[in-house]
Amino acid sequence: MTSIVADIGGTNARFAIAKPVAGGYQLESLKVVDCRRFGGFDAALRHWLEELEQPRPQRACIAAAGPLEKTDSGSRVYMTNLGWTITTEPLQQEFGFTQLELINDFAALALSLPRLTGDDYQVLRDQPRASGAAMVVLGPGTGLGVAGLGVDNGHYHVLAGEGGHANLAASTERELQLLQILMQSRQPVFNEWVLSGSGLVNLYRAVCALNGRQPEELTPPDVSARGLDNSDPLCRETLLDFLNFLGSAAGDAALYLGARGGVFLGGGILPRIAELLPESDFEQRFLNKGRVEQWMATVPLYALNAGYQALIGAAAHLED
Repeated sequence: MTSIVADIGGTNARFAIAKPVAGGYQLESLKVVDCRRFGGFDAALRHWLEELEQPRPQRACIAAAGPLEKTDSGSRVYMTNLGWTITTEPLQQEFGFTQLELINDFAALALSLPRLTGDDYQVLRDQPRASGAAMVVLGPGTGLGVAGLGVDNGHYHVLAGEGGHANLAASTERELQLLQILMQSRQPVFNEWVLSGSGLVNLYRAVCALNGRQPEELTPPDVSARGLDNSDPLCRETLLDFLNFLGSAAGDAALYLGARGGVFLGGGILPRIAELLPESDFEQRFLNKGRVEQWMATVPLYALNAGYQALIGAAAHLED
């Protein structure tokens, strides 16, 4: 059935109409808007609906970046990196939806995984995907999202979590030194404090301190651009450290969920800096798990291409 789907991150809000087609969904009336233009989700949704040039579906699924809470009359998400609160009951009353579902954005991304094609991702570790095994998706963007997908008798079950707020671990002496610097401003240092857009700047400042250099006032795109063109060696170091930390976190997620069905890396940052993966120790950090390293070697690993997979997952949620 045709539905409205939305993917609300800490920076951008994506809206579309999802129409079922053979093997998946077709997205129409797709629009991406800057969340900062609006005082809340209802204003952003109203803006999109006012420009809609086709009949408005009466059911909707909203995927939002934050932990889902059940309420007496529905559900609610507080978006930790944006400050919005999205609550189903007032939205359903205001917009007259016959069905309105609210889920975590990475839960939606997890639901999209069985529906992806080879055009949706790049293969980083080409291993057979174990039939019926769990999958996991994580990705640094405005924050760090993490979710799993379990399979039981052909039915998929989302395991939504807040892994971005788990503690960041050091795997080398250099990373331990970086963590000690980071701990001067944040204790404990959680994954998202490094593995996110703002985290990239935090890590850059720590790399500067480690090298005895005063950091410049850079934005995440500045750090990425200078690191990619190698115009600033410390920005280059920062990107490589970022990928190394991400490799360890991805391996941890695979272990937590037994994800022999595949680990998928999403988020807005990795596609921009993926060209540095071969130069980094990303894969070694993913595999380096001591006595279970041989088990880790069987886990396939993918990088999601930039796209709208979470909107597909939101549509799939309404079908469950």
